[in-house]
Amino acid sequence: MSNQEISNDEKLVQAVQKKYNEMLEEGVDPYEWAYAWRSEINRGGFKAVDFLMREIVDTGKCVGCAACVTICPTDVFDYKDENPVDTRNDACVFCELCADVCPVLRPLDKDLQTLLDFKKPVKDEGFGPYNYAVIARAKDKEFLEAGQDGGVTSALLVHALEKGSINGVVTGDVLPENPQVGIQKLATTAEEIKNCSGSRYTYSPNTMALVEAMRQDVKPLAVVGVPCQIDGVRQQQFSSIRLEVAKWYQKNVALTIGLFCSESFTHEHISYIAKELDVEPQDIVNVNVKGKVIVELRDGREIIMKLKEFHPFARPACLYCLDYSAEHADIGVGGIGLSGWTFVAIRTEAGHKFWQEAVDADLFEILPEESEPKAKELLIRLSNIKRNKPLPALMPTYQERVELGNTNPKTFYKNYNKPTDGGDEGK
Repeated sequence: MSNQEISNDEKLVQAVQKKYNEMLEEGVDPYEWAYAWRSEINRGGFKAVDFLMREIVDTGKCVGCAACVTICPTDVFDYKDENPVDTRNDACVFCELCADVCPVLRPLDKDLQTLLDFKKPVKDEGFGPYNYAVIARAKDKEFLEAGQDGGVTSALLVHALEKGSINGVVTGDVLPENPQVGIQKLATTAEEIKNCSGSRYTYSPNTMALVEAMRQDVKPLAVVGVPCQIDGVRQQQFSSIRLEVAKWYQKNVALTIGLFCSESFTHEHISYIAKELDVEPQDIVNVNVKGKVIVELRDGREIIMKLKEFHPFARPACLYCLDYSAEHADIGVGGIGLSGWTFVAIRTEAGHKFWQEAVDADLFEILPEESEPKAKELLIRLSNIKRNKPLPALMPTYQERVELGNTNPKTFYKNYNKPTDGGDEGK
């Protein structure tokens, strides 16, 4: 196609792409990368959906956080197979929000540390800023038995709902016919929250429920998600592009709970377990990972499988996430090698408020973090593995990884040493 045949809209998209990629190649400060698209705002904007699709989705770098889907004011996107699809591309109104909230295009803005109101004194020992941490489990057996490791999250959320601190929870549920396939859920009753207890090791698009919450005006909200989803929510809340949809998230998301996550598995791992154990997928009641894979079956059996058997099922998109411990959540939680207990990291003033209200209600058994030093050591080690990678924009595309013969997010940068001089990071 000749230059004369290219529309003005397309020229703008290409100009932004060129500017963005020049910044990457020239080693510009990553916190300046957003200038590539933000500089177009005062000139009327550009068709950011095309830029986002080409740079992130088409290259296989999309982590599936759905921030672009749930921020779009004109419903440009559908969400399919853990990726946005620009089904209604012509509906784009050049607002640029989809690009601005993507946690893969750039690192989160520097001022986020201030905006999130981390509880002081703030410390970071390798798993993100936090004020204090405990080892806890719910006293109520219903929560304890239904939860993955301690039932802490469900107990806290039900208490907040019944107290009126929140009116809904954006979280994950499962397909009735396959309890290991996650789906989004807007939970507005205690029973719904309880039914969503436990973890799945497939990717669950929790934050897609934000659209339903906004349309129904369910507020204030708590959001439960893995780190990439929490980062997407934070980008939405504090985008420099201050449209009403972004303001709604900032005003009405009162609590974020981040689930520690190294990577998830593709759906094929469910079929693998079913075949290996000669059961139906719906008979796999629960899967837990503790340096090994613990499979609970409907008939009461607990089967131990080797974690290395599941390496081929590691979700390739998880390479592009640098956050194990949900560093920007109000509260970070995870089993982290513990059995029946949860490591709880209180990061922000909002997290402390919700946590203290639940503690005052005597909902938990609590141990000091020092009582389980190995859990904290493991948390730091796993966090550093994910931190010690190039920024996603500087990583190879999925297609390039296929050519290199390694799409495993856990091993691709196993021996990578992050440069300290701001040089050719990731090249």
